[in-house]
Amino acid sequence: MKSKLLLAFLLLTSTAAFSQKTDSAAPYQQFPIIPPFKIQLMDSTTWFTKANLSSKKPTWLIYFSPDCGHCQMETEEIISNMKQLEKVQIVMIASRPFEDVKNFADHYKLNRFPNLKIGVDAARMVVNFYKVEYTPFSALYDKKGKLIKIFRDAPEVEEISDLAK
Repeated sequence: MKSKLLLAFLLLTSTAAFSQKTDSAAPYQQFPIIPPFKIQLMDSTTWFTKANLSSKKPTWLIYFSPDCGHCQMETEEIISNMKQLEKVQIVMIASRPFEDVKNFADHYKLNRFPNLKIGVDAARMVVNFYKVEYTPFSALYDKKGKLIKIFRDAPEVEEISDLAK
């Protein structure tokens, strides 16, 4: 009887010792601040990082894909309501080929908005930081860079505007 108990104990402890512990929480849940992203802007020579953000405005990070229909609709919604978003710095980030993102930016003439930056995250830092599964994905931060809210699909511009105040 003792040998059976000892064997059962050894099996349980060895299983626990060799099982891998995985932390399924996305890094943003552990560190609810703007991640140290680095994106290549559409002029292809300039890089934009967290350090370039203004500390006087809230930040809306949008992870998107140029061929995503919902992302296109969200971009149109942003453009239509840019007056409401003047006091929000918007950073649109994609991990797609540079030319695809450039064509998207050119199509919507996004360079006409001084509070909007669009670029490519070739290192996929943003998608990994948030564990993005679907696009569009958004994160809204206050002026101090602290997380206000995560959006797993396109938020209403009015909600962004209200939360960013």
